[in-house]
Amino acid sequence: MTWLLSLIPGLFTTINGITTAISNERIALINAKTDQEKNEIQERINVLNNQRDVLVADSQRSSVDIYIRALIALVPAIVLYKLMVWDKVIGSLWHCNNNDSFECQIFNTDKLDPNMWWVILGVVGFYFLTMKRK
Repeated sequence: MTWLLSLIPGLFTTINGITTAISNERIALINAKTDQEKNEIQERINVLNNQRDVLVADSQRSSVDIYIRALIALVPAIVLYKLMVWDKVIGSLWHCNNNDSFECQIFNTDKLDPNMWWVILGVVGFYFLTMKRK
């Protein structure tokens, strides 16, 4: 699992983690022997400074962004709730699994086309990619 997370650099980084990395790189810069080492370390420091600046700017976003994201995620959330909770859980409690009787029609959702599944996958995927870690 850790190899999968290593494919996405910076996904679970925090401002404090980046600040610590910058401090470590600055110590390495002081201890560097050659100019090539110093240039490589300085480049890493610049990249870390940029990552820190992006995280700080992202943390100061407007609350309007949160409401827009919530509205966009609402439809896939309702669809997934209907499929998983209403159709599968509550429908099975009424013994309506694979049952086409009239009273079980309320527990049957029409099949979703592949495009809708891609939308749901995208919304849920971006939710987990942009979650703030504490």
